[in-house]
Amino acid sequence: MASIKVDGEVFEGNGRIDDIMHSLGRHPDAFIYIMEGVPVPSDTEVGDGEKVDAVRVASGG
Repeated sequence: MASIKVDGEVFEGNGRIDDIMHSLGRHPDAFIYIMEGVPVPSDTEVGDGEKVDAVRVASGG
């Protein structure tokens, strides 16, 4: 399983990052995803041993 760190908690799952985030009740567009120091899109497939950091973003006007 891949590990996704969200708001200081680590969750596990395989598949697309956005699908995993939906299953956690999180809105995927509210985060930037980092794998090995490189930003990746939310439709990235993740699997065994991979680690993702989900960094919350904010915007406003």
